[in-house]
Amino acid sequence: MSVWKMAVVVAGSALTLAACGGGGSSTASNTGCNQTGGSTSGTGTQVVKINPDPNTIGRFDPNPVSVKVGDSVEWDWLDSSAPHTVTADDGSFESCTQNSGFKFVVTFSKAGDVKYHCTIHAQMLGDVKVG
Repeated sequence: MSVWKMAVVVAGSALTLAACGGGGSSTASNTGCNQTGGSTSGTGTQVVKINPDPNTIGRFDPNPVSVKVGDSVEWDWLDSSAPHTVTADDGSFESCTQNSGFKFVVTFSKAGDVKYHCTIHAQMLGDVKVG
């Protein structure tokens, strides 16, 4: 294989891994993604664990979760088998693609039902009920 072809294969592989959430660190795959609406510090009133699940590739546990206005939800990435996102359906928060060991905290300032999902795994759906 020529050097040129090998360079194209290597570059294509790197782009594919980045697009699929591959990479060594929790931020390596986040090129072009900006975390919004949350923080990586603090402690939530309620904790949602991102666990492995053979049927959906991952799951949010518990789901749904209920909090009061002014409370925070903390998502803890425990699944070491795949990266995940926590992305609000209404665009109010975005964790970007993260790996095991990451946490993301969002404070809810108004009542309502806030649905969220993992952008990588379509069956991973969650719901925060704010009352």
